Amino acid sequence: MIDSTAAKKLRALVERYRLDVPAPVTGNWKRKSDGDLWASVIVQIAVVGSAASGTALNEVLSDKQAWYESLVTKAPKARSKDIHQKFREAGVRYSSSVIDECRKTAAAAYNFEVLKAHGGPRAYFTKIAAIPDEHWRIAVVSDELSYIKNKGARDLLIGLGMVARAVAFDSRLIKILEHIGVRLPKDLATNKPKYKVLERELLDKVCEPCGISGGHLDRILFNKYEDIVV
Repeated sequence: MIDSTAAKKLRALVERYRLDVPAPVTGNWKRKSDGDLWASVIVQIAVVGSAASGTALNEVLSDKQAWYESLVTKAPKARSKDIHQKFREAGVRYSSSVIDECRKTAAAAYNFEVLKAHGGPRAYFTKIAAIPDEHWRIAVVSDELSYIKNKGARDLLIGLGMVARAVAFDSRLIKILEHIGVRLPKDLATNKPKYKVLERELLDKVCEPCGISGGHLDRILFNKYEDIVV
């Protein structure tokens, strides 16, 4: 998928923008509260369909720890109602006005229960961090958390500094790759083998020669999308 011409173009983009976009900080999750980590999880649900929804939700969640602590005390139905209100207040895309029809609310409520069952977000991510292989970490998160799959698990764990050799192929990265002439399979988002092949090619042909992590490449392309494509 990534031929020599595309790889050369991507390496040039890295050299142009690498100093403008900081690399994700390894172990960043250790400095976060339960509320911060819960917000990281729920934002991954919000961004499905629109990256702007994640930004909007973060703005609504002004006191993440206080909100998390309040959710812990609520019964499941009241907790779901609170989550749904936050989604609607932020204008999260694909957040149905009818709570019982809102898949994002159901996914967030489910994920809250998963984290709670492990002793809270920090305890959950302590378990994930103890997994020795990065791709196992991605696989476990995508298997255990609802609405957070190939791209979302990578994006979440890159942001938390828990994986480095990974790339989250959101719509911006896909458009950049197509912009420079890469032909991508239509089922990339759902086809794990093809996803991993493309990821491996970017790591081998772009990241390693440039001396950066997959997570840093991911952040460079995401943050510089408008400069590259527009």
